[in-house]
Amino acid sequence: MGTDLLEQFRLQFRQLRGALLVLAALPLVPALLFNLIGGEEERILGTLLGLGLLALGIRKLRRGRLRGAALLVGAATGIAAGMAGQVAPVAAVVFGVMACFGTRLLYANAPAAEVEPPPPQPPMPDPRPDPLATPRARLAALDGADARLRPALAALHELVAELERRPEATGEARRFLNLQLDGLERIDARLRQGAEPPESLPQLVEDMARGSATLRDRIRAEENAALEIQVKVLADRLREEGYA
Repeated sequence: MGTDLLEQFRLQFRQLRGALLVLAALPLVPALLFNLIGGEEERILGTLLGLGLLALGIRKLRRGRLRGAALLVGAATGIAAGMAGQVAPVAAVVFGVMACFGTRLLYANAPAAEVEPPPPQPPMPDPRPDPLATPRARLAALDGADARLRPALAALHELVAELERRPEATGEARRFLNLQLDGLERIDARLRQGAEPPESLPQLVEDMARGSATLRDRIRAEENAALEIQVKVLADRLREEGYA
């Protein structure tokens, strides 16, 4: 409960930041009108300078820059007192110093002004092209192909999943994928047009599925062999260094 009240007070204080300075500047407004009527140029200039510097001080205060705001308030007070109030120069300086320190004391514990976070930056596009984007899209387009082609398509899906984990092995595999996808697309197009499948079609589909499985297993075997070599090299190095 106490924490909520303190937070509400901080929010209200932030919203009223500089309100006391505005109240302090209100007497300068009728003074400016009287000086305009009386034609007192020096007093008019002093009042305008005081109001302008005070406005700049309030602006800096709302941005959380207390030191700059205090200096501007002190300058505004000194100029207004010396030129508009016609007080002695020493007294004007004293009034300015007092206003400067008074502002710093008044807002010393004020909560910092909230800074709006920068707008989120759009994600940077990946500069590396996806070598499997085209084969993946072509394979997805064949998901509704003739049921007799599904064994070959299922094996291609498994091969693509294996290549996604090992993108460095896509050189030969992409040529294999393009060859199979070209053939399956042509066969599916003919079947959709009502062509009678030849007796050799099931054997061809089985051979295509076997070829995909063989390539997938070979890629896995090469990766396993590379890992085995790395383990052996590291073990030999540890023994040479006397750590094993």
